[in-house]
Amino acid sequence: MTDTVLQPKGTDVKTDINTQLTGAQLQQMLDAHCQDMKQGMPGFLFYGILSSSDGSILSKASANEEASKIVEQGSAFHLTIIDQVKKVIDSNDTLEKSELDYILIETDKITFMLMISALGKFFSITALDRAKSNVGISRALLYKCKREFGTLLDDFF
Repeated sequence: MTDTVLQPKGTDVKTDINTQLTGAQLQQMLDAHCQDMKQGMPGFLFYGILSSSDGSILSKASANEEASKIVEQGSAFHLTIIDQVKKVIDSNDTLEKSELDYILIETDKITFMLMISALGKFFSITALDRAKSNVGISRALLYKCKREFGTLLDDFF
């Protein structure tokens, strides 16, 4: 019996229920997913999947080198932002048990969207040209991805 774990456009990754994906299959899936995000987001500049442990980039897609360079050089700072927001949420007793899910940062030129994985081991960074972007469409794509991936990436490592 086979079960489709996730099928981004352009891939056909299937696995036995009791068999894990190989590293190469997972990388292929992540790369295809990043390209799908690039195609689906208005005002797209950059999309990357990063490790929450050290901010290293697992996979990415970019519209231009400048945008890629800005996000890649700032990946450690994005990780710091996530950690600090988590501390704020954890320190607020009135919120009971709340989990960080999504952070939106808007500048006059670029909108950054940070989406945290189901178990918090990974996060994605999306950079959009603010004037051309549609945050609603982009956010919907991010949540769709989070539902489809579930804990697949978290569980792999």
